Amino acid sequence: MQQFASQHPALYIVAITAFFLLVSMVAIQGVALTGGWRSLAERYRTERELPEHRRSIQRAQMRWATNYNNILTLGSDAEGLYMAMPSLLRFSHPTLFIPWSDIQVEEPRRWLFLMTQRLRLGPDRIPLRLREPLAQFLLEPRGGVTEGASGVKWGI
Repeated sequence: MQQFASQHPALYIVAITAFFLLVSMVAIQGVALTGGWRSLAERYRTERELPEHRRSIQRAQMRWATNYNNILTLGSDAEGLYMAMPSLLRFSHPTLFIPWSDIQVEEPRRWLFLMTQRLRLGPDRIPLRLREPLAQFLLEPRGGVTEGASGVKWGI
């Protein structure tokens, strides 16, 4: 390997870069499959523009403790929930639009040291765990807001 690298330095750099890109793409595909994004995309993939009511650089947790840390753009309107990733990751995580009729909202509860709220998405009820303030922000356009056991408003 050392001999090849010294004889063909440019080709060696290209090969190493291609290898790391391939490994990264496989890993990102694995995250999409494990977390449930891929199965949601089969039904809810969209080309719609994200609504004005959105927040970028957000975090959430999906199935099998798959964490999306400070990478999501989440938005909502009266029709449903939008989920998007940065452009470079959309090959495996296309933008999603999930209508409210396909979302089950659970009551907020404590998870470790945080108040969280879980939404169940689609017919498979894939979990989307959000911090409670973000969940409340996303549920605002939906309507039907009630006060939960924690004294905080939550959507039903």
